[in-house]
Amino acid sequence: MMYILSIILLLAAAIWLRQRWSPVDSLTCPKVTLAEHLSWLPSTVKLLDIRDVTDFDQGHIPGSINISLGRLPFVWQKELSPDDEIVILADSCLKSKKAARILYRKYFKKLHTVQTPIFKQL
Repeated sequence: MMYILSIILLLAAAIWLRQRWSPVDSLTCPKVTLAEHLSWLPSTVKLLDIRDVTDFDQGHIPGSINISLGRLPFVWQKELSPDDEIVILADSCLKSKKAARILYRKYFKKLHTVQTPIFKQL
């Protein structure tokens, strides 16, 4: 009996961990140049830069919104709405996917990411 209970608890923990830490399905981090990036964006898309404010001040895309990854779960509603289409800009794909998970849990469905060698072009 204890053996079955242990297996059930282990499976529940594995499912919880997968949901908690797995990335949003079908989210990729394409590497593009700044010109390529801006060319495919409709004017209604919001650019969310999740880098720290010091990195943001050193160079960013004009019109982008800066909410650092650590503050994102708490202040997203000041600038973003779940109906918005969001392009997440970060210095790593892992951080982009973490931000996407946070927003996905807040019912955002139109999420895109870009890996940011684009900041080196600013």
